[in-house]
Amino acid sequence: MSSDPSLTPHRILFASGEAATLAGCSDLAEFTTTLTTTLGTLGHDIRLVMPGYAAVLSRAERLVQVSRIRLPGSGREARILQGRLDRNVPLYLVDIPGQFDQLHRPGRDEADPDGLAPALSGGLFSRVVSLMAINQAGLSWQPELLHCNGWQSALAIPLLAGEWSRPATLYTLHDADHQSFPGERISALSLPVELLKSGALELAGRLSFEKGAVLMADELALPSPGYGADLLDDQSTHPLAEPLKKRAERLSGIPSGIDYRRWNSTTDPHIQQHYDSSSFELKRFNRLHLQAERELPLDEHGLLIGYHATNHGAAEHQQIAALLAAIDPDLPLHLLIAAGAAEPPLEALLELARQRPHQLSLQLATDEPGWHRILAASDCLLLPARHYPSAYQAQCGLAYGTVPIAHATASMRETVTDATPANLLHGAASGFLYQPATAEQLAEVIARVSAFHAKPPIWWQKLALQGMSRSFPASETAQHYLQRYRAAIDHPAASLLA
Repeated sequence: MSSDPSLTPHRILFASGEAATLAGCSDLAEFTTTLTTTLGTLGHDIRLVMPGYAAVLSRAERLVQVSRIRLPGSGREARILQGRLDRNVPLYLVDIPGQFDQLHRPGRDEADPDGLAPALSGGLFSRVVSLMAINQAGLSWQPELLHCNGWQSALAIPLLAGEWSRPATLYTLHDADHQSFPGERISALSLPVELLKSGALELAGRLSFEKGAVLMADELALPSPGYGADLLDDQSTHPLAEPLKKRAERLSGIPSGIDYRRWNSTTDPHIQQHYDSSSFELKRFNRLHLQAERELPLDEHGLLIGYHATNHGAAEHQQIAALLAAIDPDLPLHLLIAAGAAEPPLEALLELARQRPHQLSLQLATDEPGWHRILAASDCLLLPARHYPSAYQAQCGLAYGTVPIAHATASMRETVTDATPANLLHGAASGFLYQPATAEQLAEVIARVSAFHAKPPIWWQKLALQGMSRSFPASETAQHYLQRYRAAIDHPAASLLA
């Protein structure tokens, strides 16, 4: 067998709650689509399984039912529908009618304050994934490795712990916001008694699917080395930081990369005007078109800042609104906030936009094409959240010459070089970083960006072009994951249930 994992084709079942072009514009969705399509291009037999959200079922093409299974304990039936994510990646959608409506964003239904509905949905989805992993879902195919992503699929790994014929497993923790549920009322999941007695799913008196995956996966990954260092250094950063640290020998921080076939200003089918580093001046036509399309109150020379609100919950939005309120209302800029219709409540941002219509506006961008157009039109990309496990958004912004303004988390520092006088002089700068994530620091950096943007245009163009010259290929991310896949296959972890 070749020692190079990229030359040995693997059979991989990739489970995720989101995928770009199908459901969501989050970092998880981008990661899912980028890694699966890259591995498929490299010749691996990788198959993506996702919950059958109503929106995905209506959007996916040429779906064929390939199996119908009855789930243990619940009495529910699930259909498995097959399509394709792209020509190299088969797609399986698990369809349990009406079951996955709450799965995307848990804990928001007033009729379900404890979030039991999404817990049940995630549990049932994980149950189907575990059956697929041991070839008991009627597909006549068994993977060598199961790669789970996000809490929606995390329970599949603990469910496999007692199976002698299980594949190797890897879990990637993507979200800085941990989901847990009251466990005493989820009898419909029919969890194995030995699993419940092990304590692997219990966290502060609640049920945590992700804790089970963290404790039982053969390998663990985080979407950037810096985020991994942060978690291990500061146990207060994440509720699962302590169990992650206990398994540090199997934990890898893997640099993120983007798919330049989809994020490319010279070929992007979703933007009005293509451009590259040699024709950067054409970028402004995307701005002019967006201004006309969205009726933005901004002249051609003011600073246009894009902000993607789809990755954060309601509490995060409220904090960010408080940060934005500190921006000088007299600065010649406009903040374009892109949000989806299914997002958490945005009242704080909406109220701020009503107070400053000349400076802020909330725009509907529920699909990937809408965000591509906003990204290509903006001068800057605002990244103000407290935590960024990966730097996907910053990498996409750099590819379009859209200068990041980012809270200096570890993952952002790995990707963006601050525009200090020294870095500007040496041609190393690619964006603006600030720390800590306070209103005062954000107001200060926005003022610094505005002052820099007011300089002769050649200054701004040079900064943007320095960012465009950076490269974050998805193939490098794929190579890192292939190494961890090989490690999981060759060195499985001992079962906690043994």
